[in-house]
Amino acid sequence: MVAIYLQKTVHEGLWACRMALFFVQLLILTVLLHRFGKLATPVAMNLLAVSIGGLFLAIIVAVIGLIRIWFGGQIGAAQAFTGIAIALIGLAVPLWYLSHYLMLPQLNDIQTTRQPMLFKQLPATRPTDANRIVEPDLAAAEEREKAYPDLRPMELERSAAETFDIVYEAVKRLRWSIVLNEAPDGDQPGRIEATTRTLIMGYTDDELIRVTGDDSRAFIDVRSASRYGKHDLGANAGHIRTLFAEVQSALQKGEKTGLEQAEPAPSAGTAPMLKQPVRKRPSKRSRRQTDQQPPQPQPERRGLFGRPWLSPD
Repeated sequence: MVAIYLQKTVHEGLWACRMALFFVQLLILTVLLHRFGKLATPVAMNLLAVSIGGLFLAIIVAVIGLIRIWFGGQIGAAQAFTGIAIALIGLAVPLWYLSHYLMLPQLNDIQTTRQPMLFKQLPATRPTDANRIVEPDLAAAEEREKAYPDLRPMELERSAAETFDIVYEAVKRLRWSIVLNEAPDGDQPGRIEATTRTLIMGYTDDELIRVTGDDSRAFIDVRSASRYGKHDLGANAGHIRTLFAEVQSALQKGEKTGLEQAEPAPSAGTAPMLKQPVRKRPSKRSRRQTDQQPPQPQPERRGLFGRPWLSPD
């Protein structure tokens, strides 16, 4: 007589696997449709929240299945561990951003100065459901300075016009979408308003760049504001650092500004001016050495058989 021992299968592992696969696919599809398609940002943010919540739920279901297997002796642990692995892969990037959420203050509008920086044209281009542009209060400014102590106005020993030209070229190299471009004119500072998008999700952020100064020194101030969300996860500070790094790179490479490129070149018929060589005058020390040289000894005169002549003295 043969005894057959039947083992029950825990179905939580299979369901955890299916849930993890579904929500990972939903997460990837949401990112692609928002980054390269026309999926609205509020809808994308809701779908991201659902996907992340579903991945955590898959991990919980898999853990419940493993507990039942441990105490009941059923099979299905491989499927439960597979579901946990798939869910953790999908949560890798969200968990990285979660660290920014916990470590950085809840800000969505960053600027390098406490002085007011007002947008002109970008508020009219914002969607109706976007964040309102408000001036940061003193508490927000203190939180910003504490969290990002490196974000300060950038000072250049150049004229305001040259600095504005350098900043404008840097913005074009970064491929920001320029909405407003006003060069400095007298007491009026230079202004550039542009939009940029985040790398992964493609969220649109508004940028305001202001150039002030005189003919010998200029200052660059930047304001970066998110259109959606109460927490920018450090994205706005990243935009400001990226712009300053691009400007610094242009200065180190010695790239010519638009004003320097517009300087008239010498005409074809004119020969270049050559400098005449300048004769170096001997220094006083060398002349003293020449005057103070000892007299050379006179050669001794000898007679017919090699005997020296007797001096008359």
